[in-house]
Amino acid sequence: MLAFTKEYIGKIGGKVVGEEYLPMDGSDWTAIISKLKDSKADALITSTAGGAPNVTLTKQLRGAGVSLPYANLAVDEGTAKSMGADAEGIYLSASYVTGIDSPENKTFLAAMEKKFGSGLKTPNDLSVPQYEAVYLYKAAVEKAGGTETAKVLEALPQVSVTGPRGVIKMDKQHHAALTMYLGQVQGDGSVKVVGTFKDVDPGEQCPKLK
Repeated sequence: MLAFTKEYIGKIGGKVVGEEYLPMDGSDWTAIISKLKDSKADALITSTAGGAPNVTLTKQLRGAGVSLPYANLAVDEGTAKSMGADAEGIYLSASYVTGIDSPENKTFLAAMEKKFGSGLKTPNDLSVPQYEAVYLYKAAVEKAGGTETAKVLEALPQVSVTGPRGVIKMDKQHHAALTMYLGQVQGDGSVKVVGTFKDVDPGEQCPKLK
């Protein structure tokens, strides 16, 4: 992700002025934050190992007074909510956020809230694909007329389902083009969609697939 990001930044006329890493179990970002402040960077992009590093890094950034536009490629909506006020303003990229304004997503969220109530965990682009995959498999089984693996695999790219993220069709080497959303964490922990990138091509994932 970071390699792609650096290449993209260069293509649009930006410049990467620094790149720093911490071990996966590291929790003290002081030295890196100091280098960041000295770099005079205009913005910050991070990709951590999720969970705890997101929390510690963001808390230390806020504590150090860093107010640069900040995008985190590893934070999800649920983690952002757990971070409270520290997460406000963070940009994130995902194929699913609860703020998608569509009838299908609103129906999905209402059904989830009805079933799980206060125990509902925030859906994200790890869990929602699992939900959609069950229905896509169902459609492929019905198309194949049974559960024989070879026939289901043959049928899979011929079917589609409409879920919380929109129409999902695995017709590119058994991968799906996905609409990606640029979101920004709000003061209440919700994520507002501020940019939409329609049907992003998955590229060459399995070129030798028969």
